[in-house]
Amino acid sequence: RVDENSSMLWHKRLGHISKQRMERLIKDDILHNLDFSDFGTCVDCIKGKLTAKTRKERTQRGQQVLELVHTDICGPFTPIAIGGYKYFITFIDDFSRYGHVELLAEKSESLSVFQAFKANVELQKGKKIKAVRSDRGGEYYGRYDETGRNPGPFAKFLQECGIEAQYTMPGTPEQNGIAERRNRTLLDMVRCMLSNSTLPDFLWGEALRTAAYILNQVPSKSVPKTPYELWSGKRPSLRHFHVWGCRAEVRPYNPQSRKLDPKTISGHFIGYCIGSRGSRFYCPSHTTRIIESDRAIYFEDDHNGGSSEPRSLTLREERVVLPIPSFPTSAMGLSHIDVSSVDPELHHDMEPMIVADDVTDVQLRRSERIRRPAISDDYVVYL
Repeated sequence: RVDENSSMLWHKRLGHISKQRMERLIKDDILHNLDFSDFGTCVDCIKGKLTAKTRKERTQRGQQVLELVHTDICGPFTPIAIGGYKYFITFIDDFSRYGHVELLAEKSESLSVFQAFKANVELQKGKKIKAVRSDRGGEYYGRYDETGRNPGPFAKFLQECGIEAQYTMPGTPEQNGIAERRNRTLLDMVRCMLSNSTLPDFLWGEALRTAAYILNQVPSKSVPKTPYELWSGKRPSLRHFHVWGCRAEVRPYNPQSRKLDPKTISGHFIGYCIGSRGSRFYCPSHTTRIIESDRAIYFEDDHNGGSSEPRSLTLREERVVLPIPSFPTSAMGLSHIDVSSVDPELHHDMEPMIVADDVTDVQLRRSERIRRPAISDDYVVYL
């Protein structure tokens, strides 16, 4: 017999509602009094209602540069950027929040890019990377099956270098929040920069590099100074900054230029040179389209800029009439056409034509070459 006073029975009848709702039903005389002594933990409620809880405790920050590096891969993106790139990978120093961004054609290139990044920053700072935090993507973690974990090339390289690998739990991107937030900030800036310009979308890679360069020069809420100042010990300078995508007149290096050739070409500013004191420009009319130069005039107000469109050339076909030499027609057996009967309106545009008389007594020329059989007598052919 079913116990009608069982709270667990009515809990299941009412679709696994909470205990507080059942008590309100009893208080409003909608449901009779129940015995809550048997109301315990419902496993079915755990299976159907369990939510992920975010940990709010603060993690320990790095005390010096390269003590902890956050990394993540974002993509793929369409359209493909110039160079065949579809992904980008970020490396963020936890102490200074100084970030590095590299474009990737495939995720498998992450190891070679990290090796180059590691060699560069360790030589510059004179310190070693101690820990790397990433998600459990196959390019970082490897694969996990019933036999256990099979580390990939990236994880094996960290083991060989003695670098501590810190991985997030599956489905918890907030545990790698530094890299995830940096990806969001970069993409937000890229969308704004592309929207403010008239450049094609396949230049998102150049906009991404510029956005990462800007974030290193401006303050962050996570650190007391700019990332560039904490990373290098120098104050950043913003005097060379320009509006991304603005029109510019660029003077490229061209040793084959002639005296009367224009000294500049029209283009658009798309970024800053790494390792050089210059800028990068997108010039559709140039052979390489993307050039680097330190001599340019910028039109950031977008009112006085030169046009990036090539000059329009008006092509027309000119017909040249060559005079026909006058030869005696009697000697050549030719006679002129009588044009007196032609319509006067067409006579003005008609050119003199000559036509040959019918030739009927001319003998056709035959070849005098000795004909030889196609098959030599030295061979026997069986049919």
